[in-house]
Amino acid sequence: MPGPLAIPIAGWIAEAIAAALARAAAGAAAGAVLGGVATLPGDTSREDSEAKPTDRALPRTGEPCKKCPPDLGLMVRRRHGVNWNAYEYQARVTGFAYDTEYCQWSDEWNWENTDFDGFVSAECLLQETKGNYDQFLDGSIPGSEDFFKGFDSMERQAIMQGTRVRMHPPAKLKWYFQTGLTHQRMSILLAQLGVLSETKP
Repeated sequence: MPGPLAIPIAGWIAEAIAAALARAAAGAAAGAVLGGVATLPGDTSREDSEAKPTDRALPRTGEPCKKCPPDLGLMVRRRHGVNWNAYEYQARVTGFAYDTEYCQWSDEWNWENTDFDGFVSAECLLQETKGNYDQFLDGSIPGSEDFFKGFDSMERQAIMQGTRVRMHPPAKLKWYFQTGLTHQRMSILLAQLGVLSETKP
């Protein structure tokens, strides 16, 4: 078997080739160490892009995920005196429990040192219910306008609750009225406070 051909190469050419090989080896090693740090967007290989489908599936809205501040509240048990209609209406709207045996208490949501009749976390919605207050407006109780001061306290409650909620977006507050006249009486103030409301018999 013939031996390898000996081709004479000028000394300077051999040195140039050796230097080029050394630079190439150094570049390859540096690329391995950097692990693609210097790559540009879109340079990801097909295998890499297929390996992480969840990264691409995430929505990029540019907005951080907003938490619901009232989630930091807690359920409390409150006593308001015996009023079957009010407790039943509150429970029907909010889904919160009440004393079905003696009508002594109802569960409510306390947040920012303020009580609300209900809370729906998934909607970040605080709730307040008002039962049959129309009896003080429609003449059912003669002279009630002279002694009943419940609407004054109702307005103060709306202002307190509405102020708390407006300071903590995206929280919302909705008032539910069992009767229409009371809703009508309160609707302008609630709208000014940014509080949602509806008549829900």
